[in-house]
Amino acid sequence: MSSLTPVSLDEVSLDQFAPLIDEETASYLDAYRWDFHATAHLASQLVAARSLTGLALLDGSRLAAYSYFVVEGSKAVIGDAYVRDAWACPQSERLLMDSSLDALRAFPHLRRLESQPMMLRHPYSHPHASRFERLFLELDLTRFSPPNLPPHPLSLQILPWNWRREEDSAQLLFLAYRNHVDASINDQYRTLAGARTYVSNVLRYPSCGFFHPASSFLLADRTGTRLLGLVFSNIAQLPSGPVGHISQITIDSSIRHRGAGRMLILTALARFAALGCSHATLSVTSANASALQLYRSLGFAERSRLWAYVWANWPS
Repeated sequence: MSSLTPVSLDEVSLDQFAPLIDEETASYLDAYRWDFHATAHLASQLVAARSLTGLALLDGSRLAAYSYFVVEGSKAVIGDAYVRDAWACPQSERLLMDSSLDALRAFPHLRRLESQPMMLRHPYSHPHASRFERLFLELDLTRFSPPNLPPHPLSLQILPWNWRREEDSAQLLFLAYRNHVDASINDQYRTLAGARTYVSNVLRYPSCGFFHPASSFLLADRTGTRLLGLVFSNIAQLPSGPVGHISQITIDSSIRHRGAGRMLILTALARFAALGCSHATLSVTSANASALQLYRSLGFAERSRLWAYVWANWPS
């Protein structure tokens, strides 16, 4: 490993940043069938304005790695961490993460850190961090024939996404994720205010493509009043064709394990297939055994493995 020097990300120029973000964009496409262009463009704009908070590793004047932080009250999220191929090794990744933690000590009000660095090639360990394994799964839609869905025995109905149900969606997430492993990874699930922020971010900001209303659905009771489930979908327009990503699927605890989740996800997959998507992707926490069993029963297979990290009592 070359001698790498940690510096604040606001010391990096756009000329230094451009080769890294271009490489990372290509890496996301290769690893996840992920269209990272919109995120990369936003990050580049913020770097040019010297307003992206984060950490960089320099090898001389060359940018070898970076991370960026989002600070929300007493919590910070390490939103991305990437080491370029020429410097990729466990030691470089550890230096990047350790230096990022050191940089976050400049925020004395922080009490919790979260991170899901999708582009780290090796698991990271820290004595005060909880680590959660997550799987990135994909389904080859060119070999998938969506079954005909019979009337659901619970007399539920699937409705198209409706922007007027955004608040209902946040309330569903808040109630559904009580005592759920994913609420240990992302504490936005733990409060209604946090769930509102989470839903707003999913609907309005790019991740793996953009939110696609026509591929997103609601599950309601027979009157259409009570929201009992939802699936949020993104579409990434790749050079090889569109790819559908299920960014969120949630079922009310009162109807879990009764086929509602399967019905909802099959509806989204059928829409992806009708739109000509070659693949569908999603991520799931390994400890969420029932969800993982459902996805595998539908034909989803592991494409990549990643980890989420939580410092619940930072800075202990």
